[in-house]
Amino acid sequence: MSVVMVNPSVKDDPFWRKVEQLTQEAATQLGVHFEVIYGEGNRFAQLDVLKRYLEYRATPDYLILINYPGGAEQSLSMLSKYNIKFVTLEQTISGAERTAIGHAGEHFKNWLGEIYHDNFKAGYLLAKTLTQTLQQPKELVKPILINGHYGSESDARSDGAKAYFKEQGIDVAQTVFAAWSKDQAMEKTEKLMKRYPDTNLIWCASDLMALGSETALRQSATTSHVAIGGFDWLDDALAFIEKDKLSASVGGHFMMGVWALISLYDYHHGNPYWATHQKMEFDLEAITKDNIAQFSAIRQSKEWEKIDFRALTLTHSGQKDYQVIHRFDELLHSLK
Repeated sequence: MSVVMVNPSVKDDPFWRKVEQLTQEAATQLGVHFEVIYGEGNRFAQLDVLKRYLEYRATPDYLILINYPGGAEQSLSMLSKYNIKFVTLEQTISGAERTAIGHAGEHFKNWLGEIYHDNFKAGYLLAKTLTQTLQQPKELVKPILINGHYGSESDARSDGAKAYFKEQGIDVAQTVFAAWSKDQAMEKTEKLMKRYPDTNLIWCASDLMALGSETALRQSATTSHVAIGGFDWLDDALAFIEKDKLSASVGGHFMMGVWALISLYDYHHGNPYWATHQKMEFDLEAITKDNIAQFSAIRQSKEWEKIDFRALTLTHSGQKDYQVIHRFDELLHSLK
């Protein structure tokens, strides 16, 4: 069986590189022919590279991709033309575009299912975790929010953060957008700290932007403690948590490519999961200095080959559902 994954970013993106590497390891163990093409972080580029691949290469059995807002219907129509079965990662489409494409199997019969986490819950979790690490009375918590871009994924994350702060009676000074960019996060953090000098919590929609905020504070020689956190469990972010330079990172979704591949493997071998389900949803977890020792294996790629990915399939485990998808710690315990 052959599977192509459309990495929506560039080859050097640290988060998607980890997604890709883990999925490749699972494919190797399962005997799946696996290829990756790159969307270059742009919906037009992704649509073009997918179009060129399908025009000039052998048609794969299955495909894994993220729907880019503004390009979803064109991408899914193209896959239907070539009769390729596929699963999508993340829930990135909303509004009229979501109505147009529907849900898995509704308008596009080859769309087997969606694999995603709840970004609202994840944003709420990061806000709660950062607040707790401050160990300050609620009236002394002064947050700012650095979002990714204007889109459903990043908006859901920031909406979750805002919901938590509202519940706690904590006022958010300002929310800005930094386009998932470390450089933009640096620049905007510098300006925001001048505007709100009593800020002591910086919630970021990604670890890369959190690293940008940390750099800005370090360059300004800020002496007061500021709790900073993001998403993705990047290796650099986890190293900074160990050094008390960052306070938290929410993640676990770097496994979503693996679960997509495993679900396609099971489908290919006759398992009815995608015949009876439209989605596979999982929760993310927060890493802080208090629990980071439990997650050392995710930073050591040499350890990934010790994970028994065959045991995570329904085909070989005999399970009826992907129970492990909700428990990242069980994956770590599968290390031999």
